[in-house]
Amino acid sequence: MIYGANGYTGELIARMAAAMGDTPLLAGRSAAAIEKLATELGLDYRILDLNDEIDLEHALTSVDVVAYCAGPFSATAAPMVAACLAAGTDYVDLTGEIDVFEAIYACHDAARAARITLVPGVGFDVVPSDHLVATLVADFPDATEADIAVVSRGGFSAGTLKAALEGLVLGNTIRINGALATVPSCHASRTIPLSTGDTTVLSAPLGDVSSAYRAYGIGTITTFTEFGSPRSTKAGARVLGRAFAWSPVRAAGMKLLSKTIAGPDDHTRENTRSEAWAELRDSTGRCVSGSLTVSNTYDFTARSTIHAVHRLMAGGIPYGAWSPSQAFGRDFLTTIPGANVQRGPVQGRSGR
Repeated sequence: MIYGANGYTGELIARMAAAMGDTPLLAGRSAAAIEKLATELGLDYRILDLNDEIDLEHALTSVDVVAYCAGPFSATAAPMVAACLAAGTDYVDLTGEIDVFEAIYACHDAARAARITLVPGVGFDVVPSDHLVATLVADFPDATEADIAVVSRGGFSAGTLKAALEGLVLGNTIRINGALATVPSCHASRTIPLSTGDTTVLSAPLGDVSSAYRAYGIGTITTFTEFGSPRSTKAGARVLGRAFAWSPVRAAGMKLLSKTIAGPDDHTRENTRSEAWAELRDSTGRCVSGSLTVSNTYDFTARSTIHAVHRLMAGGIPYGAWSPSQAFGRDFLTTIPGANVQRGPVQGRSGR
């Protein structure tokens, strides 16, 4: 099942899956949009309200895997995860929201008892960065700190921007010595080497704060992304954060995004790429870093999600709640068809 198939990324996944010969069940709350897409693609569909626990669980009894695409996930994922646990249905989603990762990882024992697998973040956040961390940790197992950055190019969907705005209201989150901590938005900056040259990134709350700790026990984690001018971004974050803290303004802003942001078109996706970078450090000051480039964020997310679903349906994946590299292996990224992965050089620095 693709739930949220009427959204930008959900529709992209549905179209790509159908082109590959898959026959997913399309689902969501928007009857007109879901029916129209399902009819065009020749697929079955269900109109499901997440608040109807009985109907949702009943629908999942005939579903092997849910690809959950209906963000902001912090407001919608919990009832779907609960239904999957009740119905015995595997679950993947596209979240980049730390609280959602934390909530799903907290269901690990319940997932094992239900004999299902839960894998949040099977899109651009966090598959490329999770792979980078997994690769670097293999040769640097004593790492205690990580800085992780993702840079998405080619524009954003309304759903992505809604999650970003929600992050402005909640503030930035990092991890310090194993514990989550709230800090101001854009509180730190770094200049990192990417394929396009040195790029300045600002701190932002990304799912790796949760996934890198869950998978590899790295206790101190800060995540970054590119926003544009650091000075104007910091000022804008303060203003928007205060404005969107008022719920009527936030609701109006979310509605406006839904009406005005269409997401990148086919040409833009075909001609843009996205990047990830990570640096790990240990207690002696030694560090190692690496980067990689993949296809456009949304094309990559669609391909990665479909590949994750295929891996789950093939069997052999451990029960529980995992990061992508834990569930599917350290090299999962490199097995995604059409991901166009290009690695940057691995760099190291000795400690004191």
